[in-house]
Amino acid sequence: MSPFWGARGGPPIRIIRDWVWEGVTESVRFRHKLSIVLVGLALVPLIGAGLIVQALLTRDTVRSVDAKLSIGAAGAATAYRSQQVVAQTVAVQLASRPDVARAFRERDASQLDLSSVPQGYTVALADNKGTFAGSVPEGPVWQASAELVPHTDGRHVIVSMPLDDELLLRVAAQSPLPDGVDLALASGGHVIASPDGLSGDLSGFKPGQAASDGSIGDADVRAQVVRVGGPGRALTEMVANYPTGRISDRIDALRLKLLVPLALLAGLVAALALLAADRISRALSQLSQRALALVRLQTPLPPSHGDELEELNVALDTMSSELTHRMTELEGERARLKTTVARYGETLAATHDLRVLLGGVLELAVQATKARGGRLLLYDAQNGEATEQVRLGTARGSRTDLPMVVQVGRGIEGEALQAQEPRSSASPRALLAVPIVRERALLGCFTVVDAEGGVFGPDDVETLSGLAVQAGVAIENARLHRAVEQQAITDDLTGLANRRQFYEVLGREFERAHRFGTPLSLVMLDIDDFKRVNDTHPMKHLAGDAVLRSVAMAISGHIRDIDLAARYGGEEFAVLLPQTDHEGAVNLAERLRAAIAERLVSFGGEDEIAVTASFGVASGPDLDQTQLDLIAAADNALYASKREGKNRVT
Repeated sequence: MSPFWGARGGPPIRIIRDWVWEGVTESVRFRHKLSIVLVGLALVPLIGAGLIVQALLTRDTVRSVDAKLSIGAAGAATAYRSQQVVAQTVAVQLASRPDVARAFRERDASQLDLSSVPQGYTVALADNKGTFAGSVPEGPVWQASAELVPHTDGRHVIVSMPLDDELLLRVAAQSPLPDGVDLALASGGHVIASPDGLSGDLSGFKPGQAASDGSIGDADVRAQVVRVGGPGRALTEMVANYPTGRISDRIDALRLKLLVPLALLAGLVAALALLAADRISRALSQLSQRALALVRLQTPLPPSHGDELEELNVALDTMSSELTHRMTELEGERARLKTTVARYGETLAATHDLRVLLGGVLELAVQATKARGGRLLLYDAQNGEATEQVRLGTARGSRTDLPMVVQVGRGIEGEALQAQEPRSSASPRALLAVPIVRERALLGCFTVVDAEGGVFGPDDVETLSGLAVQAGVAIENARLHRAVEQQAITDDLTGLANRRQFYEVLGREFERAHRFGTPLSLVMLDIDDFKRVNDTHPMKHLAGDAVLRSVAMAISGHIRDIDLAARYGGEEFAVLLPQTDHEGAVNLAERLRAAIAERLVSFGGEDEIAVTASFGVASGPDLDQTQLDLIAAADNALYASKREGKNRVT
């Protein structure tokens, strides 16, 4: 009898048909179906899965490199612009220095102290006759220029920032690059600086777009290009690049790691498919029972006489509902984190008010770490201590373990400040302190307390450290902005408000006085015989400057915090007095007149002079009175004092 004929005497096809039918009708039918499926489809899914996984790994590798390039390019561009801001700030500061003005007048900068100029920048002094001190470096440079005030003879200070390898090293130090990412600086499509030795023309890259493959000279790289300010009108580009060969090596290594296990697995599955069918069917039955017990936290259900797939279906339905609930929670958490990060970026960009900024970043830091409270301290390098600026949540009532002033090296926060590294503790309460550092300069400290989970983990440290980096940039920018704003509204000689600030505050106070019906007074004063001081004293205008400063100090020492003293012009001053009637303004003017008359202006040794001032007082606002009417009334009263003999109040 042929071996292909079974004991039933029928052909092989009938035997297979009966066997399949018995498998369908008997309780072990799933085992038969599983055996057929495993044998028939063992290799096809594995091969397909291998190809898909290989494609996904390749794509993920490229995406990972693109993410690094995006981060590196953005950080480098920001750091580059920060270097430009430093150059511009240095130029403005130098242009406002008296010794620089003296160097221009004498066209001699030999005594000029430029030690405050950061390393990597050069300074040149130039006027209509040309550059007489310093020089502009050769090669591509970015220049910041600031004119002296008053603007005469084209006098201006030039601060140059060479676009070279040293600049890129400072940029990389200021904004650390992801692993494997290199920087280059290009102008006109040609590399002008690269610490890694790249040179030649850029090919295949478009500034402002996503990372792409191309070449720099003879080197094949994947790069992202961001345009930054360059010399003159030249288009300068920051190039974050990653060698293409390194990407290919990573992909090849992943392929090798994938293909070997897949080949072994395919052979193993094909060889053991029939033996595994029985074990899988029993395992499915046990899995369904355990799954139900796991999600319900109850004793497993009694064995069922139905199909194993039916039992597993019940278990999966139950697990699905539980997983859906968990996924909803995770999506909510993800949305919360996304919102927190977005709000953090908006907070950093929305304001230069330091106190508002600190409150906003602390609130978002507390939310991001799931803490119940926190605070932010700013560091005072002169005193070696950090002072609390704002606190939230459960940190508000804590003065024993969270004192207002923290000495460096004392407590968890003091240790974090000293080491410039995060520090945490679990008792007596969960506390995490992360220093805020900007270009190796200690600015302050983030502190969060009372974690919802009981302790702060590595993820919280990483999250708060990242927020601290961005907060450091924002705090430094806010301080620079505040310094520039203060310079714009302050008279350089006297330290009082300038005329522009006077008019701005007068407008606000005049409107407030009209709205609430409160009095507003204005005192104008002019130094008597000031021209004689300038003309007759041996020190000439330096003597006049000393007199102006002395009068300004006398005024500042006799007014309230809500009052405004301003240098109105030349030797004339104005004092704005909100919520002060005419009698109160006259009394203040008399005190100022006496204080100025009694104050001796010293020029060293026994060289002292006394000066007097004439005052005019006006009050308002009346219904039909304008701001200019108030100024005119005070000015007329001032000149009446001049006509009546000076050194008096009218």
